[in-house]
Amino acid sequence: MKMSEVDKSKISPMMLQYMEIKEKNVDVILFFRLGDFYEMFFEDAYTASRELELTLTGKNAGLEERIPMCGIPYHAVNMYLEKLIDKGYKVAICEQVEDPKDAKGVVKREVIQVVSKGTVMNTESLDEKANNYIGSVIDVSYAYIISYADLSTGEFNTTLVEHDGDKLISEILSIGLNELVVKNSFNKAVLNTLKNKYKLNISIFEEEIISDTYNYIYEEVDEVYKNGIIHLLSYLIDTQKRSLTHLQKAIVKKNNEYLKMDVHTKRNLELTESLRLKSRNFSLLWLLDKTKTAMGSRLLKKWIENPLVDKNEINKRYDIIEKLLEEFILKDELKELLFEVYDL
Repeated sequence: MKMSEVDKSKISPMMLQYMEIKEKNVDVILFFRLGDFYEMFFEDAYTASRELELTLTGKNAGLEERIPMCGIPYHAVNMYLEKLIDKGYKVAICEQVEDPKDAKGVVKREVIQVVSKGTVMNTESLDEKANNYIGSVIDVSYAYIISYADLSTGEFNTTLVEHDGDKLISEILSIGLNELVVKNSFNKAVLNTLKNKYKLNISIFEEEIISDTYNYIYEEVDEVYKNGIIHLLSYLIDTQKRSLTHLQKAIVKKNNEYLKMDVHTKRNLELTESLRLKSRNFSLLWLLDKTKTAMGSRLLKKWIENPLVDKNEINKRYDIIEKLLEEFILKDELKELLFEVYDL
């Protein structure tokens, strides 16, 4: 049975509530909280039962035919959520938002968060030594604006890319986005390549949400970048439905500050991932990474993937390294202190 085939006038009040929430969240799997379980119904039940190997059952909801249903215990949600996200699905978490004692009729429920590949915040699901970037691309006819953020660290960046599809794809892969947000009118050929060849998660989002709470993120950047930043920020506000004030001021990444290497060059040089194992093991990063914190490891990865080209900046970095080598007692004390710092 499909949800579109149901006569709403015949179903139970609780199932009517489910359908009304689901109709506003069509492109996601809805985890609908009922007591100690998250339940899924109709097409979501078929998908979740297949992908999570759950038993597909049925629920009486006022119709002659039982509605397809499957469920998971709420205390084990992270395990199942991670599996669906890894398979490329987006999941909307729908919770009770009022005390059942105060409810007149069906307990009020709302979607409190939409979780996707680029918005995962559960530390057990994240690689602490790599950024989990979600990005947005805006086509401004003469160039592409890429804005990207890491929700777990608050980092926010933006950059300008030449109006060339191949160069855009190369830059997206080079940044290492786990999810890309675009408008419906965006270049379909580029999207198909990213989705089918490189298995990148694509989300379509049209709205523009202007909030004084977050204008500090983009108020100091050039006008050309603002639309891209606002587009990504709007998507995050819409899906996360909570305070995002931990996000930092956007940093404009200028391509002329770093040595440009396409994704194929980086892979062939095995800078951060070995060709054979497809992991950090035996890459240059693996060899050099003696950092004491996850923050240091992420920074080293960025430096290896984005070598400096400015001689003054390179010498400044060398001077710091030289100082630490000379002041080896200070260096050892610093390492011990950093080791005690939690991942901010």
